[in-house]
Amino acid sequence: MILEPFIFEIGSNFSDIQTKFSLEAKTSGVNFIKESNWYRLKTPVGFISLQEWKGKLHSIAYEIDIDDVETKKKLINYLFEKYKNNFEWVERVDNGFYISYESSNDSIQGIHAYSLGTTISFTSNEIRKAETKVRFPNL
Repeated sequence: MILEPFIFEIGSNFSDIQTKFSLEAKTSGVNFIKESNWYRLKTPVGFISLQEWKGKLHSIAYEIDIDDVETKKKLINYLFEKYKNNFEWVERVDNGFYISYESSNDSIQGIHAYSLGTTISFTSNEIRKAETKVRFPNL
C-alpha cells in the first residue's frame, strides 16, 4: 500500500521517525499539552501531522487528499487495520462530523473525520488523559 512507509506505531520513539524523515515543525491550532511538539510530513496522498510528547509519538493524523472514492475507502480501511494492534475497534460513535472508535484495550482512539475533507487520526489515551487534566483541572 502507498502509505506503508508512513505507518508509525503510537508510543514509538519519535527520534526514530526524525532520523528517517524530513519533518516540518508545525504550530497546532489546539495544543493543550504545551510540552508536546507537532510536525508535518508529505505523503503521496496528502499530509501527515505527528504529535511528539516526552520523546514518543502520541498522535498521527493522515489528511487524505485524493478524489477517487474507492481508493480513499481502501486507504481508510488499511489505516484502521494497520493501527489495530492486538485489540478490536469498539464504541463507534458518529456525531455527523466524524466517527470515533475506541480500542478494546483502552490504548488509543481512532477517528475518521469526514465533514471537511478526509482525515484519519490515531491518538494515545495517555495524551488524551493528560489533555483532559489540562482542559478540566477540577475533574
